[in-house]
Amino acid sequence: MSKKSRVLKEIKRVTSDKNFQMSKVIENFIKPYLHLTSNFIETEKLLTLAIIAWNASLYPESERTDIVEILFSKEIIGDDPNLQDELTEIITTLIHRKLTFFANYQRLIIDFNLTILNQSYSLSVTSQEKAL
Repeated sequence: MSKKSRVLKEIKRVTSDKNFQMSKVIENFIKPYLHLTSNFIETEKLLTLAIIAWNASLYPESERTDIVEILFSKEIIGDDPNLQDELTEIITTLIHRKLTFFANYQRLIIDFNLTILNQSYSLSVTSQEKAL
């Protein structure tokens, strides 16, 4: 399957459901990255980064840049430039994914809760319409 057809299939899938649950939308948002996690803590960290990117994507690009710079400043994460670069790259990639495949979803994520349920995880998300 070509990259273009995968992109079109993804766009169709995420825009076709009008009665959506934000938890399912966020699960789809992080799905391509879940294989990078091997436990609950790593999955929670992935979700945290995904929510940061999701919410940042709802703001104009100039404000997005400020948000990322503040969140990954030396005062917040310490004096590791490699970590700053890695986190910024991850967030930038996730923002691009949000804007490309999930642009129709404009809800701000307020909170999330990931719990272990049987041999899997259960995600609940609290969201609200973004104020204009």
